[in-house]
Amino acid sequence: MEFGLHFEMEMPRPWNERSEYNIYWQALEQIELGDRLGFDFVWEVEHHFLEEYSHSSAPEVFFGAVSQRTQNIRIAHGVRLLPFQFNHPIKVAEQAAVLDIMSNGRVEFGLGRSTTVQELDGFSVDYERTREEVREATEIIVKAWTEEILEYDGKLMKIPPRRVVPKPIQKPHPRMWMACVAPDSYELAGDRGLGVLSFNFNFEVLQKALAKFRKACARRSNQIPKFVNEIFATMVICHVVEKKADERVGLDGARWFMHYAAELFKPFAAKGQLYSYEYMRHAMDLDMDPRDTPDAQLKEHPLVVVGTPDEVNRKLERLESAGVDQVICLKQAGAIPHANIMRSMELMGRYVLPHFKAKAKSVSQQR
Repeated sequence: MEFGLHFEMEMPRPWNERSEYNIYWQALEQIELGDRLGFDFVWEVEHHFLEEYSHSSAPEVFFGAVSQRTQNIRIAHGVRLLPFQFNHPIKVAEQAAVLDIMSNGRVEFGLGRSTTVQELDGFSVDYERTREEVREATEIIVKAWTEEILEYDGKLMKIPPRRVVPKPIQKPHPRMWMACVAPDSYELAGDRGLGVLSFNFNFEVLQKALAKFRKACARRSNQIPKFVNEIFATMVICHVVEKKADERVGLDGARWFMHYAAELFKPFAAKGQLYSYEYMRHAMDLDMDPRDTPDAQLKEHPLVVVGTPDEVNRKLERLESAGVDQVICLKQAGAIPHANIMRSMELMGRYVLPHFKAKAKSVSQQR
């Protein structure tokens, strides 16, 4: 099982004039440490208008700095928003190609459509067109990366013959992924040859989604990238501590993140579009507002991975046994202090990553 770091650039109030500056430079320091410790991926979102929850509106800019301060960690968009009002697909293809060059071929490309009213309405996106726009954008991006002359005649977008430069240095192109929350999105990802970035926080639902993804991969009929990606990655909230007394800061971060994530979907619930509120409550696998969930109950949540190294290893082994290929660790959750995040990462580097790498080596030798 591989390990990634996930960044939303979360910034709970109160703010000061240096808050955004600090969160970005702290994230850069955390990623540099992750690279040294042996984390495999760094994932960063693209969000707009989601104050407090995510101040990451230009990941392609931030990743330019990451590319020059790291050596091995894969630089992964998780995700770029592809409805046309957010980003023109040619610009996305060009930006990713430049990043691939500057990172010496370390780009991973995740795509999505956004699932918040704040973003979709803010960019005047037509909800009913999002999936078809994302599909056409994905096709255009692959063509821009791999064909000498791009020409596209789609239902929603038409592009005359043009030479798109530069091209990525990974051939035929960077590996591609798809954000998945809605139940049918996992099957879409498998059918299209895209890896899964799962943002569902219900372990039972996650297991069913993984099975659907594997079945869709087996009967794939609608591949878009030039090569398939069958990796299933899921996000967890992860905070590793040495002493039980230090767990509270991690649980409070998890509680804050889960509350705000659920709140973001309420407008869709009110409109009866995309997701119902009941579905989103189920997706969090909690029977109450996360802010009111007792520490003991939150700690038992399969995707809230807070505890000592041994406890963390046991929880992550359960995900590995379920068939998860990569866990993406959200560490900058809520108001967890930078020093605590760095210490949590150091503990993972000492006790968690070696544990799973040793397991993988043992399995490989047995084969």
